[in-house]
Amino acid sequence: DIILHLTVDKPVKGWNKLCGFVPTITKDVKPDPTSWCIVCGPPIMIKFTLPVLLEIGFAHDKIYTSLERRMKCGIGKCGRCGIGSKYVCIDGPVFSYEELKKIPDAF
Repeated sequence: DIILHLTVDKPVKGWNKLCGFVPTITKDVKPDPTSWCIVCGPPIMIKFTLPVLLEIGFAHDKIYTSLERRMKCGIGKCGRCGIGSKYVCIDGPVFSYEELKKIPDAF
């Protein structure tokens, strides 16, 4: 089963789902650390959500996130998405936290 939590930072008319900053909501929701977690959003959100997931007890290989924001050409030619020895467009764009720990300046 998939449990999806959609959020916005500030209340918007007609929005009836979660509202607030993702790290805070993650602490409140308390996802099951034996499951998998996929975090999608802007880099600053991901940066501050990852430590919360680790604090909850998620294994490093069960947290996944996307780095597609760094891509431009999408085929490994322009080099814009290069991070350490990885190219997001070729090696990703989805990486586990276990992989991210080995990539300098991923966030």
